[in-house]
Amino acid sequence: MQIGTLAIAVFTIMTQTASAQELNLRAVYNAISGVMAPIWVAADARLFTKHGVHVDVKYLAATSAVQAMVGSGEEVGFVGNQGIDAKIEGADLVYIASGLPTFVFQIYARPEIKTIADLKGKVFTVTQPAASTDYASRIVLRKNGLEPDKDVRIMYAQDTTNVFNSVNVGNAAAGILGAPMSIKAKAAGLKMMVNIAELKIPFLFTGIMSSPKLVRERNGALTAFLRAYIESMAVIRRDRETTVKAIGRFLKLTNREALDSVYDEYKDVFPVTPLMTAAEIKAVLDVSKSPKAKTMKPEEFFDKSIVQKIQASGFIEQVNKH
Repeated sequence: MQIGTLAIAVFTIMTQTASAQELNLRAVYNAISGVMAPIWVAADARLFTKHGVHVDVKYLAATSAVQAMVGSGEEVGFVGNQGIDAKIEGADLVYIASGLPTFVFQIYARPEIKTIADLKGKVFTVTQPAASTDYASRIVLRKNGLEPDKDVRIMYAQDTTNVFNSVNVGNAAAGILGAPMSIKAKAAGLKMMVNIAELKIPFLFTGIMSSPKLVRERNGALTAFLRAYIESMAVIRRDRETTVKAIGRFLKLTNREALDSVYDEYKDVFPVTPLMTAAEIKAVLDVSKSPKAKTMKPEEFFDKSIVQKIQASGFIEQVNKH
């Protein structure tokens, strides 16, 4: 009897330990920008805890975040199109949810630039090669009949602060910015030429990435993570103060005007149902410089099964009722 009781106790402890391990995730995000608000709100408002998963959230810049996932150091990533580049090169990674399926940027120009056509023969500045700002600029310039690197010289400034400074002092005629840097641009007399967000260009701006192995073996933890993520986007749409508090903490920003500008730029852009689409993947593959990109299908890069399961449960409709 005592042996039986002991066996049950040991089994219970083992089960609880396994369960505790399963519902822990290491997550990373790769930008200090309002585009990361869903992860910040989920962490700050304790939504991960509410849905029964402990998430260790940390920041790693751009491609470093994806590299950390390739090395299995991180299990979930809120990343941009860099995950596609890694997958093209053979990384065993997969997007499990959409983050933002379009660009959220504006083009700001010096006062003497009246139209996009005036940029011919001029310098246009973005952050880094193959970053979202780079892709967005090239797509918009081509839509306006200008060939990047031929008609317009693309200059890399590393970050948005340097993009603003380059345009402001005249080293570039125009550049890509977003909130809160856009406040500085307006104050300096620069003018917004194009609100790229309004163009709704399909593109994988951000997405939630994991691995096929985790989808198989840690499905419960990933489901809990995505439930919290989906609820956080619902909170962003309806609760300015909770969102601004989280944005302020992660951006280390206290200026209310700047915080409100970030909130206003992002509050309505996140998807209600974050199902990844072939269109946003294809847009990245189309501009990829890798020859392998032309041979791969968009469907190879994402797995919609967890979001579909959450959608079928009625959860998404429920958290968006309020």
